[in-house]
Amino acid sequence: MSSQRFETFLARLYSDGSFLQRYLQSPELVVREAGLDPRERLAAIDIDKAGLLMAARSYEHKRRARRGGRSRGTGAAIWRLLWSARKRAV
Repeated sequence: MSSQRFETFLARLYSDGSFLQRYLQSPELVVREAGLDPRERLAAIDIDKAGLLMAARSYEHKRRARRGGRSRGTGAAIWRLLWSARKRAV
């Protein structure tokens, strides 16, 4: 399962904080709008949310380090989402 559309969807989840927030609030809707095939939709909905948030946060840190400074926006939002997902899992 490695279509260009699915890979683009995943890359956007990891790199676009507002898209990630929208996905976490309504995964079925966002996945449907992405135009994924049925198997990709199931995989996208079943993504480990805590792992997704940790990876997105890690990529944000790497991007910020490459730019040599602080990033505005998605870092704090991703951290809040990660924290709330961990609290719900416990």
